[in-house]
Amino acid sequence: MMKATKFLRLLLPAVVVALTIAACTNDDDYGTPQISLTEPDVSANTTIQIVKDMSTGILVDFSEQVGENPTTELVIEGYVISNDEAGNFYKTLIIQDSPENPTAGIQIDIDETTLYNLYKPGQKVYIKLNGATDANNNALPALGMIEQNGVLHIGYISGTSVERIPATLYTNYILRSTEIATLVPSIVSPEDYDDDLINTLIQVDNMQLSSSEVGSPYANADDTYTVNRYLKNCADDSETILRNSGYATFKSYAFPTGMGSIVAVFSKYNSDYQLFIRDTEDVMFDGVRCDPLFEDSFADGDLENWTTYNVTGSQEWGYSSYGNPDDSAYISGYGAINEDWLISNPIDLTGVTTATLSFQNAKRYAGEDLELYISTDYNGGDPNTDGTWTNLSDQVNWDASYSSWSFEDSGDIDVSAAAGSNLYIAFKYVTTSTSVASAYEIDNVKVNGQ
Repeated sequence: MMKATKFLRLLLPAVVVALTIAACTNDDDYGTPQISLTEPDVSANTTIQIVKDMSTGILVDFSEQVGENPTTELVIEGYVISNDEAGNFYKTLIIQDSPENPTAGIQIDIDETTLYNLYKPGQKVYIKLNGATDANNNALPALGMIEQNGVLHIGYISGTSVERIPATLYTNYILRSTEIATLVPSIVSPEDYDDDLINTLIQVDNMQLSSSEVGSPYANADDTYTVNRYLKNCADDSETILRNSGYATFKSYAFPTGMGSIVAVFSKYNSDYQLFIRDTEDVMFDGVRCDPLFEDSFADGDLENWTTYNVTGSQEWGYSSYGNPDDSAYISGYGAINEDWLISNPIDLTGVTTATLSFQNAKRYAGEDLELYISTDYNGGDPNTDGTWTNLSDQVNWDASYSSWSFEDSGDIDVSAAAGSNLYIAFKYVTTSTSVASAYEIDNVKVNGQ
């Protein structure tokens, strides 16, 4: 009996080890050793870009793209850049033609929610667009491609469109290589956005969450609706859409409030370019934000950040709902002799050494030009006698095409003379005739400082 017990003690660990090895070698997951994965006996004979160029706006049936020899296989290769593990990609595999400096990418629709089990970022894959067979070596239908909302999709042909490749068949079409490459995102700026970048991995620097959304989570914490978050680029002040799923595991996480870089899969919806992150590690916003020291787009429908001072005349500065695009400060002095000032509330420049002012302006009708002044010692009275004002009008790009409401960017105006104190901005409007008068709108006023 003692010998039998001792034998069982020796046998049980060996059985456990054997079972463990068997489980590892039979498991097809990336968390297991890759010794079970062998290089498939297949090679690419066309490229992602050539395949994309086959699109003419209608369904592409790849069985019809092989010329006179119907047995010819069309095979593309690429590197996986998507990852559905965090739930921000849904039944989608996205590949690009190179791990670095890609020239084209494509989307494959698959009826599977855990593609990350087989296809991690960097995994090289081969895709049989036609000529695939099932486990019994029976021929499978060729795949197809169609454009949907500005993006090309490869999938299972269904009528005149494509649907997701069935979960039971997709591994017959998509074969894994043993190669797992390190992906290097292409560094681009918003001015580089174009269709050639669709379904490639990019990095955009100098980005931050828009000021109005600071404090928001990645998506809706309480429902599953997809959310657009808007990112501002600090270099050119442009806006980029970041699309986050309501099913993402990180949807309730607070969005980082700093400024930095974002890595994402570049995409498009109709005419809007947009970004998709794989997980929150793609968002590296740990720098200091580039928010203006002062900003007013008049979107609140008032002039609460300003003082209006009427020196003479019946008209004065007010809010307009017909601005750029629909809110602005406005004045017209037709029919009277006028002098009216629009003066900002004090803007704190005590923590900066240099500062610039910018705004947009539009002029309608002939008449006196608007003037721009700054001061550091205004106290709220008549600006003709209260405060020391410096005229900066000659530094401004004023709207000269006053036959229509065409807004002109002022350019960056140096207001560093006010650094270290409070800055007051003033727009002075004058009419000297009762029969000739210009009308002006001011919008998107910003002061930036360092």
